[in-house]
Amino acid sequence: MRLKQNLFVLALICLISIPSAAKDDIHIMKLKAEMLRLISTSERDSFTTATEELKDVCQKNGNERLFYEAWGNQSIYEATHQDYGAAEKIANQIDDYAKDQNSHWGSYIVLHVRAVNALQKQDYQVAEEGFKKAVEFRHKYFPNESAGDDLQELMKIANHRKDQKAGLKYAKQILAEPNVAPIHKGRALFRLSQFAFNKNNKELYDSIYNELMALKASDGINPIEPVVEVNHEILNGNYEEAVRLCEQLSPDKKAERLALIYHRMGNDQKAYEQMVKFKKINDSIVLVSHGNVVASCFVQMNNERLKLEQKVLEEENAQLRRWIVLIVVAAIVFFLGFLIYRHRRRIRHLEQENEKLEEARRQAEKAFDMKNEFITNITNELRVPLNPIEGFSDILGTQDYELQPEEREQLSSLIKDSSKTITKLIDELAELSLYESKKSLPTNYTLSPNHLCRFMVDSMRPKCKQGVRLYYETELPDNYEVQTNQEGVTTLLKHLIENAIQYTDHGVITVKCEDYDDRVRTSVTDTGKGIPPERRPHVFDTFREMGENQKLQGLGLCHDPAGW
Repeated sequence: MRLKQNLFVLALICLISIPSAAKDDIHIMKLKAEMLRLISTSERDSFTTATEELKDVCQKNGNERLFYEAWGNQSIYEATHQDYGAAEKIANQIDDYAKDQNSHWGSYIVLHVRAVNALQKQDYQVAEEGFKKAVEFRHKYFPNESAGDDLQELMKIANHRKDQKAGLKYAKQILAEPNVAPIHKGRALFRLSQFAFNKNNKELYDSIYNELMALKASDGINPIEPVVEVNHEILNGNYEEAVRLCEQLSPDKKAERLALIYHRMGNDQKAYEQMVKFKKINDSIVLVSHGNVVASCFVQMNNERLKLEQKVLEEENAQLRRWIVLIVVAAIVFFLGFLIYRHRRRIRHLEQENEKLEEARRQAEKAFDMKNEFITNITNELRVPLNPIEGFSDILGTQDYELQPEEREQLSSLIKDSSKTITKLIDELAELSLYESKKSLPTNYTLSPNHLCRFMVDSMRPKCKQGVRLYYETELPDNYEVQTNQEGVTTLLKHLIENAIQYTDHGVITVKCEDYDDRVRTSVTDTGKGIPPERRPHVFDTFREMGENQKLQGLGLCHDPAGW
């Protein structure tokens, strides 16, 4: 009897605990989803509340892994929002707690989080070392689990550095991992497919393509990007289908692939036409000369208006003369006086109009001279990247000279780099035209000067030359905010820092924010060559080059070492 009672009580406890456990699992899933949703937003309080609650639930339920993952995401959140000191503090807390609890998973999370935070700071060397340590640690303590997420980050870093050999090595390591996730496997196969295509290895490419198709069918994901399909059709000689699939590619990739397809089809004329698309800059030059055309039309319009007014005046004078004969002497004297008065007013008016027209003529001549000077400058800048494009395009289109795949890839890379330079010039022309057309910018955005400047400094630091240090100083608290135009401020600060980087070969570049009455003054100073004293009065002249024999990139903006 007692045994039956015990079994009944045990069954009742199980019936009660099963819904409770399911309810906890649902609650944890909701908290995890909320954490992942908020990690890239600025809703710090909501994110902290969600992660702290998730940590508490996981700690009560003994979910060690999710507990440390939630804690690690708090550090990553701070690094994502550029508070690297707070991010490192949280990582140290996790490390101390994991060591105290003798938790291998907690120690792994510390290695992974620190590597991710270094990547946020664009410190690729530290990030690469951190991810390597994370991979080794995971292989040592979790041999049956995949380290694909850390290896994928290493593959991204290698691709960023254009280290093809390292990228292929990490891709192969991902495929050799036990229980590798389908998404990681798909990215690794995609990287290997690019290598096989560049080597023109059809057999290797087809085997990789078949693996991608099998992965798509078995796991329900789509790792096959449009360029993979296009490359597959090219290597198999299905050029018409490859041309059709090119419609799914971005404009730059589409032109590149079409040039290769037409070349393989023997239609070098169409291949050349695709390469010529990179040289389409006539529209930009038309935009530059548009201002001068408008000025000329304005002068012509005022000349016609002056002729019309003179004709009207002559008709009025003739009408007055006819009335003088019919009016008595007193009326004649009155009207003559009135006529003289009006005539003098019109003379003064015409003199004023003539002065305005003369000023408009001078402005039109000045605009014409500035247009010619600008076209000369931009022509010189465009000639540098256009020359290799023309030369290398001729080589690619020559049938008498057979290129190796490595040589063809190198020439294509050089053509791409020159095309990017041309694109940069065209973008700067569009940007210049945009801001020249605006008399003022709306100040309808609230932002933190510290957050903006830190972001710009961190993003521009990798562009500094070796031996040059770029850092940020501020006198403002992080919660200090201003009302301004975000796009205009960001563009201006970007150009100032780029200008300093271009002309600083060694030393220090400093971006500084300080309180200036009721405003914020931001300055960019450097230890570069600077502007000669005799040229400084012309620093704000349009399209003026300030240096001697300088290698310019872009529109040749002035370099001011004194800041602004």
